[in-house]
Amino acid sequence: MSTITRRTRNSSATNGAANKEPDENSTDRDDGPTKSFTFDNVTFYATYQEMVTAKRQRNQAMLIQSGLLDAKAALDSTVAAQRAASAATARGIKRSKAAATGENLPRRKSSRLAGEAAPNIFVESESGGRIQTSGVDTAVEEAVLYEPQHYSGRVNDGSPLSMEQAVNNCGAKWVNDDGTTMDAANQFVETLGSVVREYRGAQRHASPTTVTHNMQKDLDALSLDDEANVAKVTPERIYSVECNPSPHCLIVCAGDKLGYLGIWNVDQDNTASQEASKRGKISTTDGVHLFKPHSGPISTLSWNESGSKLLSCSYDGTVRMLDVEKQVFQEVFATYNDEQIYKDKIGFGLDTGFNSWVQCMELDQRHGRDGDCFFLSTSEGHVLHIDTRAKGQVTLNQKLSEKKINTVSLHPNGFTMATAGLDTTVKLWDIRKMSGTSKKIPKTSIASQNAGKSINSAFFSPSGKRIVTTTMANTIDILEDAHLSSGLITKPKSRIRHDNITGRWLSTFMAKWRPSSSTFADECFVVGSMVHPRTIEIFSGASGKLLRGIQGDALTAVASRCCFHPNADKLVVVGGNSSGRVTVAR
Repeated sequence: MSTITRRTRNSSATNGAANKEPDENSTDRDDGPTKSFTFDNVTFYATYQEMVTAKRQRNQAMLIQSGLLDAKAALDSTVAAQRAASAATARGIKRSKAAATGENLPRRKSSRLAGEAAPNIFVESESGGRIQTSGVDTAVEEAVLYEPQHYSGRVNDGSPLSMEQAVNNCGAKWVNDDGTTMDAANQFVETLGSVVREYRGAQRHASPTTVTHNMQKDLDALSLDDEANVAKVTPERIYSVECNPSPHCLIVCAGDKLGYLGIWNVDQDNTASQEASKRGKISTTDGVHLFKPHSGPISTLSWNESGSKLLSCSYDGTVRMLDVEKQVFQEVFATYNDEQIYKDKIGFGLDTGFNSWVQCMELDQRHGRDGDCFFLSTSEGHVLHIDTRAKGQVTLNQKLSEKKINTVSLHPNGFTMATAGLDTTVKLWDIRKMSGTSKKIPKTSIASQNAGKSINSAFFSPSGKRIVTTTMANTIDILEDAHLSSGLITKPKSRIRHDNITGRWLSTFMAKWRPSSSTFADECFVVGSMVHPRTIEIFSGASGKLLRGIQGDALTAVASRCCFHPNADKLVVVGGNSSGRVTVAR
């Protein structure tokens, strides 16, 4: 027989009080025992709240007994630790606190609701960048000329750009008001100057056998698992990446689509931070320093042989040289239109309009390796040779294509040049037969190869024996002894099937050779990849086989632009992605 448990209210309550409806605001509420009973092991409650409370107590007791609460607490602590570690390893440039906070701007208000009279000025005509305004009841007539402060929106008028100006050009978003950004940049330039002086004149000696052995050993040892080798170096998508040639210090520079130049001292210790703290300023740059010497995408970066000068080529039509020892960005070349006010400029008449820009730069090693002479390709199919010695001048202006030339590469022999671009062909030229200015395309080239679709890049190997081309036909072609060929090259030495369709949000792939290859037998090149998980690929120049696909936790996005360190004692590979981050594999 079942047991019935019954709890009743206080028997002293009167019938009138029992029949009275409860008042929610009354302080005389009866909180005494309520009716509940158990029948056939089922508990019945007099109120809904009583049932909910009892159910919660049972659920809590069950969770404690099962150990789920302890497991949840352990999981929460693990996730918190991982987030803290991730935040700690987020190296690179960071937005300034002032820019992140933002200004307290006044709220927008309606003039109509406020009863304010509308202005009687309206736009009467608009043409050629001039806006003519007029008024209904007034005689207001004014012409406002909208022009950029400098030619074609460039960062200045072409005068030398100091380090402080280059840093301040980055804007309040990336420059701290307390001076720590400028202080860290000055300290870095001083460090870079000492690295250059240490490296100047030094020569590396290694036998071909040793280099080949070390390369294979280094290929196997390359790793992307250390998140300390990842940093945000530029604010926007990276267009170019290059390493300083000094083997004593790993310094990586990258240029992005807005003209920012980021330089990262990868192995920076706490010395700079300690020196800054002594002066009352704490450096938090993580070895990354941001400058803005250009107003358009930086398409090419090249260090001279000693590592004391960095040349940057931009779509804004300028080539600037960072002189580490003088601590200044000097404009060594710039294009201008044919207005007479620019007739004394080197690039007078070379800027023909909106569709004209400088696409690629190649240092001319025939006249020394100090970066005084270089070749440029343009969006209009021209190749220029610039000599900045004495009074700089354009020594060659030759039209070689009806369409944009993406890259220009000079053979080690000093007179064979390869061009490639939107005309779908790689062409080899003898520059000894070119001189002065010519707007007519030569009838024939030494040799050519048609890829069927546009070609992102074509570069000679260090030995000059091979050319590697990256095409939008989803191939990487290796041409061998092309400079000794003539006519049409119908079949490349090796053809690698490779997905090169990066889309509009990623920079295009450009396969680049390892500069320090001692013999043509050990030549290799690096290129980005669309493969999942994300990979940086290294191929053999001799066989076209994949030598190593580098993967790791530190590589989370497509590294579109990659390069080798030219003189490191061990193999070092660098890749830049569309978010401005640089990853170092070593």
